[in-house]
Amino acid sequence: MKKSERQALILQQVRDTAPQQLLSTRELAQQFDVSESTIRRDFQQLAHIGLLQRQYGGAQLSQQSSLVEQGQVGILLASRIDKYRDPFYNMVLEGVDRALERLGYQIAFVKTLHEIDTTAQAKRLLDSFSIKGLILLGTDDSKSIEYLRDNMSPIISMTDKHDIEDDLVLFDGERGISLMVEHLAKLGYRRLAYIAGYADVRYSGFCNGLCENNLVHDPRLHQILEPGPSGWTPDLGERGAKILMAQSPKPDAIVCASDRLAIGAMAWLQREGYRIPQDIAVTGFDNIPDADFTFPPLTTVHVHKVLLGEIAAERLARRLENPVEVYLKITTPVSLVVRQSCGA
Repeated sequence: MKKSERQALILQQVRDTAPQQLLSTRELAQQFDVSESTIRRDFQQLAHIGLLQRQYGGAQLSQQSSLVEQGQVGILLASRIDKYRDPFYNMVLEGVDRALERLGYQIAFVKTLHEIDTTAQAKRLLDSFSIKGLILLGTDDSKSIEYLRDNMSPIISMTDKHDIEDDLVLFDGERGISLMVEHLAKLGYRRLAYIAGYADVRYSGFCNGLCENNLVHDPRLHQILEPGPSGWTPDLGERGAKILMAQSPKPDAIVCASDRLAIGAMAWLQREGYRIPQDIAVTGFDNIPDADFTFPPLTTVHVHKVLLGEIAAERLARRLENPVEVYLKITTPVSLVVRQSCGA
């Protein structure tokens, strides 16, 4: 259970308890199967924003809570079935959760496009939850998202589609991949391959990087593969590596549009007897925690994932305070993280 969900349940129980009765730290710890110190931290954070009062041994409803709580917002992950397994979005959600908590908002739900796949499901979602706004993480053109855009405002989007009337919170994917291509070119790699689940600004950065560094531009080395319902999982990287290494001549480096794709590509290469980076270099994108623990450690592009979530939440709160404010596109910077998988 996520911290925000546990704290929402704690608040509900506080409200259902008699005004002068304490909600016990020990009983809540047993109920949620967490330590008492975890519950005390929950109490401290909820008390900090005025939603309850801490007392020795427990907590009770704050007299000011009804004035401080701002309302509920929803979070929708596009093209994700398992919302808790993707390390990139988990860290973005951590940032959203942290900022909303500070701003006094509660998360009503975290849903995936798999759960809200039709217009009817989107309508039921809005009917079931009284939300003031929505944060949309990811890219998709489904009818359900079209319905939500028509019937919910404000929406803060994390997507590279610029033709929508939302505030956009982005990372500079095009520059990140361009930096990677330039780095590999300086190391002497000439035949660069690419693996992604769809063509976005990162792919544009890859193609531009090839031209700017006078590298081989072989379309057979550009693998834009259809992802499964769980998104860009490591098996997609394995599929891409298998296709690429069947080419003649083979690539001497594989640039992956995410770390999970790179981890899958490395797994396939190593099973087939290829040495990384001696036989072929592999790079990723995102700098998820696992990137530092692959063998060899993965060269990648760092994205400020928690910051993206915090900015999205802050922007939503700002939009709720001033609905007529102009839409903003906020692009966060990226940076190269050089490790051993590229041979540097």
